[in-house]
Amino acid sequence: MNRLTASVSAAVVATGASLALLTPAAVGAAAPNTLEQVRAVHLGSNGPWFRLEDDPGNANIPPGTEEVSPFADPVRFNGSLHLAIGPGQKSQAAHPFPQLIPLSTIASSELSYDTFVRSSTSTNPPHAVGVGPNLQLPLLCQGVFTTLSFRPEDNTDAQGHPGVVPDTWQHFASSASSPWRTSQTVATFPAQSDNPLSDYVAACDAPGDGVFGVIANVGRLGAVNEALDTYVDNLTVNGTVYDFGVDGLATGLVTLRNTTPGGDCRPGRACRTAGVDHGSATGTVTFTDPADGPEYHAVGVRLVFSDGRALDPRDLKVTANGKPVKLTAGPGRTLVGVVAPVPSVNLAPNGTFTTPITISSNRGQHSTREGKGDSLTLKAELLARGYDPLQRTGVTADTTLHQ
Repeated sequence: MNRLTASVSAAVVATGASLALLTPAAVGAAAPNTLEQVRAVHLGSNGPWFRLEDDPGNANIPPGTEEVSPFADPVRFNGSLHLAIGPGQKSQAAHPFPQLIPLSTIASSELSYDTFVRSSTSTNPPHAVGVGPNLQLPLLCQGVFTTLSFRPEDNTDAQGHPGVVPDTWQHFASSASSPWRTSQTVATFPAQSDNPLSDYVAACDAPGDGVFGVIANVGRLGAVNEALDTYVDNLTVNGTVYDFGVDGLATGLVTLRNTTPGGDCRPGRACRTAGVDHGSATGTVTFTDPADGPEYHAVGVRLVFSDGRALDPRDLKVTANGKPVKLTAGPGRTLVGVVAPVPSVNLAPNGTFTTPITISSNRGQHSTREGKGDSLTLKAELLARGYDPLQRTGVTADTTLHQ
């Protein structure tokens, strides 16, 4: 890393560019993290996030991919920052703070981020293995400019995985023992040495020392002919969580047709049945992704059934895609089932994901509570790959069958 952020910071001050959208928490404040959204319009020559090529000093460094992408993150599932490089390239997104912030202040708050490294079997060019995007702090230490880098390959993620696990979202957080690599020789630390952040805090305390900003970076690799494709999100620095994402989100719709004799499921009305001791319905659960929506990977559906009493799995039979769905007891006296298409499918912008379902209810014959519910509610939620397979996204739809 060169002096990109330092020069960008000077340019921001000189032009009076506004950083109101991404103002970091007050120095020394012990407040909860503040969420700040970063959209495509915020990444570029006008800031407040800057790409490698936005600094004229980097004219001789070929930039790779630096973009806000629809690739869904594992927290809000609304997109992420895409950083990728080919042979000899470098990619980064840098956000300068309005003023230098003491390293001690930065180190006293949460320092974390989420990373995803895409695997590849390509040999032209070959893809690097075991490395990921860095979280960087450009700063002055004893008056000397350097960059401190948190490297996934040198750390263990929050799920307990050492180093980089390809094709998996990982959450990395700096701890007391986490190594940070300095790009330059500062104080007593040789260039390219790894030291705990607390050691730098103790040494970088001269008047005028401080952190310029925060950077997500994919640097030139050891083998100059290698490539690397990564995603980054939820960078948390100085009390602010930077959420890279797109504007749209998927929506859901449950459509059912009552197949019970005498049933009524006309459009615009709740499904109703009368005079029978069982109920059945057939229909679909559909999730629709707008053109400006995220790209959800390896999707599925979570089905939650409730009717005001403790449902027994024997009282309900459900199929999805023509196959039985296993139901288990869930919170709040519900029954829960998960549908995972095989092979896996993705939900991309401008796309739909539809699951045909059937429901057959025995009207509480095995209920553990006296009395029969007069309705059955289905809540469906989109699942997608996050930190774990089939993680809940918060995109839901529901309907009620009145019996």
